[in-house]
Amino acid sequence: DESKEITIGPSESMSKSKRNTIDPERIIENYGADSVRLFILSDSPPEKDVQWSDDGIIASYKFIQKLWKLHLKILDKIKLDHKRDDDNNIDKITNVFLKNVCDNLVNFSYNKIIANLHETYNQLFSEVNKEYTSQTLIKNYQKILIVMIPIIPHLANECLEKISDKTSITWPDIDESLLIKDNINYVVQINGKKRGIIQAKTDLSETELFEQLKNSLNIKKYIKDKQIKKKIFVPNKLINIIV
Repeated sequence: DESKEITIGPSESMSKSKRNTIDPERIIENYGADSVRLFILSDSPPEKDVQWSDDGIIASYKFIQKLWKLHLKILDKIKLDHKRDDDNNIDKITNVFLKNVCDNLVNFSYNKIIANLHETYNQLFSEVNKEYTSQTLIKNYQKILIVMIPIIPHLANECLEKISDKTSITWPDIDESLLIKDNINYVVQINGKKRGIIQAKTDLSETELFEQLKNSLNIKKYIKDKQIKKKIFVPNKLINIIV
Protein backbone atom coordinates (compact mmCIF):
# COMPACT_ATOMS: atom_id res chain seq x y z
CA ASP A 1 0.00 0.00 0.00
CA GLU A 2 1.81 3.16 -1.18
CA SER A 3 -0.20 5.34 1.20
CA LYS A 4 1.31 3.66 4.27
CA GLU A 5 4.43 5.19 5.79
CA ILE A 6 7.02 3.45 7.93
CA THR A 7 8.35 5.62 10.75
CA ILE A 8 11.44 5.13 12.87
CA GLY A 9 10.38 7.19 15.82
CA PRO A 10 7.33 8.52 17.66
CA SER A 11 6.64 11.15 15.02
CA GLU A 12 9.39 11.09 12.37
CA SER A 13 8.52 9.41 9.07
CA MET A 14 11.18 7.86 6.87
CA SER A 15 11.99 9.67 3.64
CA LYS A 16 14.93 9.89 1.23
CA SER A 17 15.26 13.63 1.85
CA LYS A 18 15.78 13.02 5.57
CA ARG A 19 18.25 10.23 4.83
CA ASN A 20 16.63 8.07 7.50
CA THR A 21 15.26 5.22 5.42
CA ILE A 22 15.75 1.54 6.25
CA ASP A 23 17.15 -0.71 3.53
CA PRO A 24 14.54 -3.47 3.09
CA GLU A 25 17.09 -5.83 1.52
CA ARG A 26 19.27 -5.57 4.61
CA ILE A 27 16.32 -6.27 6.92
CA ILE A 28 15.24 -9.29 4.85
CA GLU A 29 18.84 -10.54 4.70
CA ASN A 30 19.17 -10.33 8.50
CA TYR A 31 15.72 -11.53 9.58
CA GLY A 32 14.04 -13.13 6.56
CA ALA A 33 11.06 -11.99 4.50
CA ASP A 34 8.55 -13.82 6.72
CA SER A 35 9.76 -11.93 9.81
CA VAL A 36 9.30 -8.63 8.00
CA ARG A 37 5.81 -9.57 6.82
CA LEU A 38 4.88 -10.73 10.31
CA PHE A 39 6.15 -7.50 11.86
CA ILE A 40 4.32 -5.24 9.39
CA LEU A 41 1.04 -7.13 9.77
CA SER A 42 1.21 -7.23 13.56
CA ASP A 43 2.25 -3.62 14.04
CA SER A 44 -1.02 -1.82 13.44
CA PRO A 45 -4.33 -1.83 11.52
CA PRO A 46 -4.03 -1.11 7.76
CA GLU A 47 -5.37 2.44 8.13
CA LYS A 48 -2.47 3.47 10.38
CA ASP A 49 1.19 4.10 9.54
CA VAL A 50 3.71 1.39 10.37
CA GLN A 51 5.98 2.38 13.24
CA TRP A 52 9.39 0.78 12.72
CA SER A 53 10.84 -0.89 15.79
CA ASP A 54 14.04 -2.92 16.14
CA ASP A 55 12.47 -4.73 19.09
CA GLY A 56 9.41 -5.49 16.97
CA ILE A 57 11.31 -7.10 14.10
CA ILE A 58 13.43 -9.10 16.54
CA ALA A 59 10.28 -10.35 18.31
CA SER A 60 8.80 -11.39 14.95
CA TYR A 61 12.02 -13.22 14.03
CA LYS A 62 11.98 -15.09 17.35
CA PHE A 63 8.36 -16.08 16.86
CA ILE A 64 9.21 -17.54 13.44
CA GLN A 65 11.86 -19.68 15.19
CA LYS A 66 9.23 -20.84 17.70
CA LEU A 67 6.92 -21.86 14.86
CA TRP A 68 9.75 -23.86 13.31
CA LYS A 69 10.41 -25.65 16.62
CA LEU A 70 6.69 -26.43 16.84
CA HIS A 71 6.88 -27.83 13.31
CA LEU A 72 9.72 -30.17 14.28
CA LYS A 73 7.79 -31.24 17.37
CA ILE A 74 4.70 -32.05 15.30
CA LEU A 75 6.81 -34.06 12.83
CA ASP A 76 8.11 -36.15 15.73
CA LYS A 77 4.56 -36.70 17.00
CA ILE A 78 3.39 -37.73 13.52
CA LYS A 79 6.09 -40.42 13.44
CA LEU A 80 4.73 -41.93 16.67
CA ASP A 81 1.42 -42.67 14.89
CA HIS A 82 -0.71 -43.45 17.92
CA LYS A 83 -3.55 -45.89 17.40
CA ARG A 84 -6.30 -43.55 18.51
CA ASP A 85 -7.01 -39.93 19.43
CA ASP A 86 -7.26 -38.88 23.08
CA ASP A 87 -10.07 -36.48 22.12
CA ASN A 88 -11.05 -34.05 19.35
CA ASN A 89 -9.68 -30.93 21.00
CA ILE A 90 -7.11 -30.38 18.25
CA ASP A 91 -9.96 -30.30 15.70
CA LYS A 92 -11.64 -27.58 17.77
CA ILE A 93 -8.43 -25.53 18.02
CA THR A 94 -7.96 -25.76 14.25
CA ASN A 95 -11.51 -24.73 13.39
CA VAL A 96 -11.53 -21.81 15.83
CA PHE A 97 -8.28 -20.60 14.21
CA LEU A 98 -9.76 -20.94 10.71
CA LYS A 99 -12.90 -19.07 11.74
CA ASN A 100 -10.98 -16.23 13.42
CA VAL A 101 -8.57 -15.78 10.53
CA CYS A 102 -11.33 -15.80 7.91
CA ASP A 103 -13.36 -13.24 9.87
CA ASN A 104 -10.35 -10.99 10.37
CA LEU A 105 -9.35 -11.24 6.70
CA VAL A 106 -12.81 -10.04 5.68
CA ASN A 107 -12.55 -7.15 8.16
CA PHE A 108 -8.95 -6.30 7.13
CA SER A 109 -7.92 -6.80 10.77
CA TYR A 110 -4.49 -8.16 9.95
CA ASN A 111 -3.01 -7.40 13.36
CA LYS A 112 -5.72 -9.53 14.93
CA ILE A 113 -4.76 -12.42 12.66
CA ILE A 114 -1.27 -12.33 14.15
CA ALA A 115 -2.84 -12.44 17.62
CA ASN A 116 -4.86 -15.49 16.47
CA LEU A 117 -1.62 -17.12 15.31
CA HIS A 118 0.11 -16.52 18.65
CA GLU A 119 -2.85 -17.96 20.55
CA THR A 120 -3.04 -21.04 18.34
CA TYR A 121 0.71 -21.61 18.66
CA ASN A 122 0.41 -21.67 22.46
CA GLN A 123 -2.53 -24.08 22.30
CA LEU A 124 -0.90 -26.44 19.80
CA PHE A 125 2.43 -26.60 21.59
CA SER A 126 0.78 -28.24 24.59
CA GLU A 127 -2.02 -30.04 22.72
CA VAL A 128 0.31 -32.15 20.57
CA ASN A 129 1.64 -33.75 23.76
CA LYS A 130 -1.57 -35.78 23.79
CA GLU A 131 -1.96 -38.97 21.78
CA TYR A 132 -3.25 -38.35 18.27
CA THR A 133 -3.06 -40.50 15.17
CA SER A 134 -0.74 -39.29 12.43
CA GLN A 135 -3.79 -38.81 10.20
CA THR A 136 -5.42 -36.44 12.69
CA LEU A 137 -2.23 -34.44 13.19
CA ILE A 138 -1.54 -34.10 9.47
CA LYS A 139 -5.14 -33.17 8.66
CA ASN A 140 -5.25 -30.35 11.20
CA TYR A 141 -1.68 -29.11 10.81
CA GLN A 142 -2.10 -28.91 7.04
CA LYS A 143 -5.20 -26.72 7.42
CA ILE A 144 -3.37 -24.40 9.80
CA LEU A 145 -0.36 -24.11 7.48
CA ILE A 146 -2.55 -23.31 4.46
CA VAL A 147 -4.21 -20.48 6.37
CA MET A 148 -0.74 -19.24 7.38
CA ILE A 149 0.40 -18.88 3.75
CA PRO A 150 -0.88 -15.29 3.29
CA ILE A 151 0.95 -14.32 6.50
CA ILE A 152 4.29 -16.15 6.35
CA PRO A 153 4.39 -17.94 2.98
CA HIS A 154 8.00 -19.14 3.03
CA LEU A 155 7.78 -20.99 6.35
CA ALA A 156 4.25 -22.27 5.70
CA ASN A 157 5.13 -23.71 2.29
CA GLU A 158 8.35 -25.29 3.53
CA CYS A 159 6.45 -26.97 6.38
CA LEU A 160 3.73 -28.14 3.98
CA GLU A 161 6.30 -29.84 1.78
CA LYS A 162 7.22 -32.07 4.72
CA ILE A 163 3.71 -33.37 5.37
CA SER A 164 1.60 -33.23 2.20
CA ASP A 165 1.34 -33.19 -1.56
CA LYS A 166 1.14 -29.45 -2.30
CA THR A 167 -0.64 -30.02 -5.62
CA SER A 168 -3.82 -30.92 -3.70
CA ILE A 169 -3.86 -27.88 -1.43
CA THR A 170 -7.13 -25.92 -1.22
CA TRP A 171 -8.38 -23.38 1.31
CA PRO A 172 -9.90 -25.41 4.17
CA ASP A 173 -13.59 -25.40 5.05
CA ILE A 174 -14.74 -24.58 8.58
CA ASP A 175 -16.61 -27.22 10.55
CA GLU A 176 -19.16 -25.04 12.35
CA SER A 177 -20.14 -27.87 14.70
CA LEU A 178 -16.67 -27.75 16.26
CA LEU A 179 -17.04 -24.05 17.12
CA ILE A 180 -19.67 -24.80 19.75
CA LYS A 181 -18.22 -24.77 23.25
CA ASP A 182 -19.01 -27.73 25.50
CA ASN A 183 -18.81 -25.54 28.61
CA ILE A 184 -19.31 -21.83 29.14
CA ASN A 185 -19.22 -19.40 32.04
CA TYR A 186 -22.56 -18.29 33.48
CA VAL A 187 -22.70 -15.08 35.51
CA VAL A 188 -24.58 -15.56 38.79
CA GLN A 189 -26.35 -12.56 40.32
CA ILE A 190 -28.18 -12.29 43.62
CA ASN A 191 -30.67 -9.40 43.69
CA GLY A 192 -28.94 -7.91 40.66
CA LYS A 193 -25.42 -8.02 42.13
CA LYS A 194 -22.78 -10.25 40.64
CA ARG A 195 -21.83 -12.92 43.17
CA GLY A 196 -19.83 -15.30 41.05
CA ILE A 197 -19.26 -17.18 37.83
CA ILE A 198 -20.00 -20.85 37.39
CA GLN A 199 -18.83 -23.04 34.54
CA ALA A 200 -21.48 -25.38 33.19
CA LYS A 201 -22.56 -27.13 30.02
CA THR A 202 -23.82 -25.12 27.09
CA ASP A 203 -27.60 -24.82 26.65
CA LEU A 204 -28.54 -25.82 30.20
CA SER A 205 -32.12 -25.09 31.20
CA GLU A 206 -32.91 -22.75 34.09
CA THR A 207 -33.80 -25.69 36.30
CA GLU A 208 -30.58 -27.59 35.50
CA LEU A 209 -28.41 -24.53 36.12
CA PHE A 210 -30.15 -23.73 39.40
CA GLU A 211 -29.67 -27.30 40.64
CA GLN A 212 -25.96 -26.95 39.95
CA LEU A 213 -25.86 -23.59 41.73
CA LYS A 214 -27.35 -25.06 44.88
CA ASN A 215 -24.25 -27.24 45.20
CA SER A 216 -21.81 -24.38 44.71
CA LEU A 217 -20.24 -23.30 48.01
CA ASN A 218 -19.65 -19.76 46.74
CA ILE A 219 -23.33 -19.26 45.82
CA LYS A 220 -25.09 -21.45 48.35
CA LYS A 221 -24.37 -19.05 51.21
CA TYR A 222 -26.41 -16.32 49.50
CA ILE A 223 -29.55 -18.40 49.03
CA LYS A 224 -29.44 -20.83 51.96
CA ASP A 225 -32.57 -20.61 54.15
CA LYS A 226 -33.95 -17.77 52.03
CA GLN A 227 -37.16 -17.63 50.05
CA ILE A 228 -36.52 -17.29 46.33
CA LYS A 229 -39.05 -14.84 44.95
CA LYS A 230 -38.00 -14.90 41.32
CA LYS A 231 -35.34 -16.12 38.90
CA ILE A 232 -34.30 -14.24 35.77
CA PHE A 233 -32.55 -16.55 33.34
CA VAL A 234 -30.70 -15.61 30.15
CA PRO A 235 -29.67 -18.81 28.34
CA ASN A 236 -25.91 -19.35 28.09
CA LYS A 237 -25.24 -16.02 29.83
CA LEU A 238 -26.55 -15.45 33.34
CA ILE A 239 -29.03 -16.17 36.07
CA ASN A 240 -30.28 -13.53 38.50
CA ILE A 241 -31.86 -14.87 41.70
CA ILE A 242 -34.17 -12.54 43.61
CA VAL A 243 -34.49 -13.36 47.34
